[in-house]
Amino acid sequence: MSPSAGRTKRISRRRRLIEGVLLVIGSTILIGTLSSIALVMYTADSREPTTRTIVIAPGSSDLIAQGENPLEIPPTWSFLADDTLVLDNRDDVPHTLGAWYVPPNTVRRFDLQPAYGGFFVCSLHPSGAITLDIQPRDYDFALIAAPTFGFGFSVGVILFIGLNVSRALGAGDDGYALDIVPVKREDEDEDEASEELESRLGI
Repeated sequence: MSPSAGRTKRISRRRRLIEGVLLVIGSTILIGTLSSIALVMYTADSREPTTRTIVIAPGSSDLIAQGENPLEIPPTWSFLADDTLVLDNRDDVPHTLGAWYVPPNTVRRFDLQPAYGGFFVCSLHPSGAITLDIQPRDYDFALIAAPTFGFGFSVGVILFIGLNVSRALGAGDDGYALDIVPVKREDEDEDEASEELESRLGI
């Protein structure tokens, strides 16, 4: 292999590495920017923390079992971070909301955070389950940090692989193609040496 061929190949690999890093950084910045805009829009209607008190009257469990909704709880219950939910259970049976358990004649307070949201079994709703939607109150980069870096890296790698596949199929610049240097067999070298010797001897 000639020195120039080896040097060209090293430069090509270096440029591919630089391109890969730039694609990962660029995709991460793009996804982070879009996520930040979405989070700002999502928290635009923020308000002061509030306390929501639900009084579970005696006999509520019987009405709920009959398909009624005496507590007027929606199937998707929306809150903001730092809100407080108070369940005042005056019924003669315990009630649950996900992992939260309220025995009879007991008052329990629950501080709400986005991590506590989800779809849960709930004895307070006639369907037997509700979605607890707890939205962030203010802009918090920690909420989008993991998705930003995770998706940004993944998208960058996918773009890098796609770019190299495209070049390998001949769609890219020839300057980035792998250098292919023909390798001579030993018998070819011997034949050339013999021909050169014969020419010198005038045979």
